[in-house]
Amino acid sequence: MSLHEGATVTQRYTDAERRYLAIKEDVKGRATALDEAVSQSAQFHDKMDPLLETLEGAVQRLRQPPPVAAEVEKIREQLAEHRAQGLELDKLLPSFSALCARGEELIGRAAHDDPAAQAVRSRLLRLRSLWDEIRQRAEEKEGKLNDVLDLAGKFWADVAALLSTLRDSQDIVKELEDPGVDPSLIKQQIEAAEAIKAETDGLREELEFVRTLGADLIFACGETEKPEVKKTIDEVRTQEAQGWHKCFS
Repeated sequence: MSLHEGATVTQRYTDAERRYLAIKEDVKGRATALDEAVSQSAQFHDKMDPLLETLEGAVQRLRQPPPVAAEVEKIREQLAEHRAQGLELDKLLPSFSALCARGEELIGRAAHDDPAAQAVRSRLLRLRSLWDEIRQRAEEKEGKLNDVLDLAGKFWADVAALLSTLRDSQDIVKELEDPGVDPSLIKQQIEAAEAIKAETDGLREELEFVRTLGADLIFACGETEKPEVKKTIDEVRTQEAQGWHKCFS
């Protein structure tokens, strides 16, 4: 073999070895990237599972909320509990955002028709759907609780004021003396009775307003709360009827 031929063989050997090493490094790099992708995908699904479970539980609670109370303090307790649950969910926002970002990264690295990428895409859609539903339902529930709280506050305050006025009127009627023989005294008693009648008649509009508030509250609160509201409306109606009767009996 001539020197020229030897040099050619050596060059070919060197080129082949260089290509082999390049291919080897490329394969090694691809294997490393594949291992990393598999690891990241596994981590993604491992973190996704508990978050999905937590969000699904939260959605179920919001879809089937406990009945709204009718008493002001109980509604405030329900509102405070609802807001506390919202704060707990807010703590999941960093995990939610990180998983969405990681999922989009995994999808971006894979081929469009890659089954693994499609699985990640499907789970991301589920995750975002749950998150959006939770936000929407939580906002709606807080709005309803605030509305019922305002309604209950007006109802119970007006009931207390109306009952107090009716009882005061009845007390005044009881204090009226028996009809006397003095014309001037009889005239005073008649005037007092007529004044009480006018006041009682004026309360009828307030009574109708209270009944309307009570009907709205009965509609808004839970089944177990409705009887107490109905009982209170009946009590107000009875007090009003008694007051009217005593003024003219």
